[in-house]
Amino acid sequence: MLVSRCRCGFQECEAQLRRLIEEAGMRIMAIIDHGKNAEEAGMKLGNVKVILFGNPRAGTLLMQVKKDVAIDLPMRIAIWDDDGETFIAYRLPSEIAAEHGIDHEVIKRMDEGVMEIIRKALASTQ
Repeated sequence: MLVSRCRCGFQECEAQLRRLIEEAGMRIMAIIDHGKNAEEAGMKLGNVKVILFGNPRAGTLLMQVKKDVAIDLPMRIAIWDDDGETFIAYRLPSEIAAEHGIDHEVIKRMDEGVMEIIRKALASTQ
């Protein structure tokens, strides 16, 4: 897992990531709002969200090799605010594929796509 600090606020970082994911031709499958869920449970957590995203074709190619990779798909980027600083965490598709013993030509392209999203998000917030 890789963690990077963003120089912008939580909402701006989230909006930027969402835009970049969609511009990359990927689909946002869900957004889990852990902060909201904590509030509903009567607890405090602050801003913590996970964006689940991907390309169904690429993910399916991996699952055709080994269906157990489904536990780690779609891909995820976590965003959180900690004492006024915003962070993102993500795992590269190659890391996930290696854990499942998958070797497929699509993995390199998936890595490049995720890294491009992260690179642009961090560049736009610095």
